[in-house]
Amino acid sequence: MKNFIIIAVSVLSANAFSQKKTENSQTISEQDTIISVVNIIKFKGAKKPAYFINGELVNQSVSKFLDPNKIESINVEKEDIVIENTKYSGKITIETKNNYKPNLISLNELRKRYTTLEESSVIFQIDNEIADGDYNKYVIDKNYILKITINKLENPNLTVIKVISKSEENIKKSNEIIIRGDTH
Repeated sequence: MKNFIIIAVSVLSANAFSQKKTENSQTISEQDTIISVVNIIKFKGAKKPAYFINGELVNQSVSKFLDPNKIESINVEKEDIVIENTKYSGKITIETKNNYKPNLISLNELRKRYTTLEESSVIFQIDNEIADGDYNKYVIDKNYILKITINKLENPNLTVIKVISKSEENIKKSNEIIIRGDTH
């Protein structure tokens, strides 16, 4: 049942932010000589639901970084609601298991607590996806962080902070042993 609920929320999120393939789209193969360039445009006016965890209103970003094994239930309501003068296109209520309390932290607070980097020179990458949004409002569950990697680039003067979750796939990858060198 829990997996069904997680899949349902994923599908709802995907429908809200997915792109449709146009008639001009073509299949790509190894023999193609033309480089495919894709511009990703996020719509600022897209309708978004309100997210609640254990009754507390949170940023929707938390849904990407919450341990699915700690979720007891998810309830989706499709009716528009207004909270503090903000209109939402529905309500997603996530209840965690009794013994679990998410330790939510914003990306800016994470940067301040674990680095000495200035705000203007940082980009966050969350599990291979660039975090797009207000880093003061973009929240993740500290309990679900596997690793933080800081990659300072010289040109441009920029730092990428990569936050890796404790997903089953990431834990499996972190335990793999990679042998490098000659095989002679």
